[in-house]
Amino acid sequence: MRRDKVLRFLGIALALGAFLGLVSGLAFGGTGGSEPSRPAPAEQARDTVASKEGSDKTSSTFTGPMTADKAAAIGANELGQILVLSYHDISDEEDEGTRTPENLAKDVDLLKAEGFYPIGVRDLASGNIDIPAGMSPVVLTFDDSTSGQYRILDDGTLDPDSAVGVLQAAAEDDGWAPRATFYCLIDVASKDKELFGQPDRQQEKLRNLADWGYEVGSHTISSLDLSEAAPAEVKQELAQSQSMLEDLIGGGYAVTSLSVPGGKYPKDESILSSGNYSGNTYKYTSAVGLGDTASSSPFSTDFDAMHIPRIAVTGSALREAIAELKANPDLRYISDGDPTTVSAPLKVADDLGGLRTDLGRPVVRY
Repeated sequence: MRRDKVLRFLGIALALGAFLGLVSGLAFGGTGGSEPSRPAPAEQARDTVASKEGSDKTSSTFTGPMTADKAAAIGANELGQILVLSYHDISDEEDEGTRTPENLAKDVDLLKAEGFYPIGVRDLASGNIDIPAGMSPVVLTFDDSTSGQYRILDDGTLDPDSAVGVLQAAAEDDGWAPRATFYCLIDVASKDKELFGQPDRQQEKLRNLADWGYEVGSHTISSLDLSEAAPAEVKQELAQSQSMLEDLIGGGYAVTSLSVPGGKYPKDESILSSGNYSGNTYKYTSAVGLGDTASSSPFSTDFDAMHIPRIAVTGSALREAIAELKANPDLRYISDGDPTTVSAPLKVADDLGGLRTDLGRPVVRY
């Protein structure tokens, strides 16, 4: 009899324990037998730093100074390479110079899934890379200012199938930001390429881009072949393009970035960065060309702000570029989440170059 009572007691205790465990799991986020969700790599890195430092950090700004322990926990490598992507027209039929809106949206989804976060060319050139810890910057650039890049519908709304429409939709998610660089033409044979077409909407579009956080850059006035043009003609197009764009945007906006048409640089490259035409002074702090390789970090001795290479996004080029970084993770730029410091391992791959000595900001090595 005593043995039966003991067995009944144990059975009741086990059942009660299971019931309490189920209630507790449901109350505190349990999923009733399914595997717990696993955070994305960037979230894991931030959570690791928060637990080690006693911080509730979830954004790109730490509550305290960057330390070697924080940088190591994140796996930060701000000497790593950065993808700079080149797009032209956005239209329904894809070819070498055109991406469909569906594929552009897939490109953005892929970049999100692989831990990338957008910045502009001016951010890259200046080293102002303010993105969440554990993530990698990516620069999306658009040449030729076609209407497929930015179109306003008859009812005044943004065309969701234009590049800006796709990017704005992506920015509604916390995992993306309205950042890209648009290189504009002003006077060309194809009127569809003059400041995104739609002449009565040109100034509105330029101002919207600036207000929303995108960057407006110069593609010269007429997509001039700088390698064949006389120096005076090059200076004229660079000066007038910059001043006209800045006047249209207004509000003190500065156009600082140039896309070299066709990647063909002038014989005297010094005239790209600054010059004067008929009393009109111009200055550019960065220039993008071609190259089909990732860019060096702006903190690397290998970085040249006037020769930033870009990968043309056609076919599977983007997937291949990401796969290359995944196969060589020591080459990839990983942010420490603190834009005021530069963090990197003490030993980095030779392909990344050395750390510049003129950064003027704290450096953290681990």
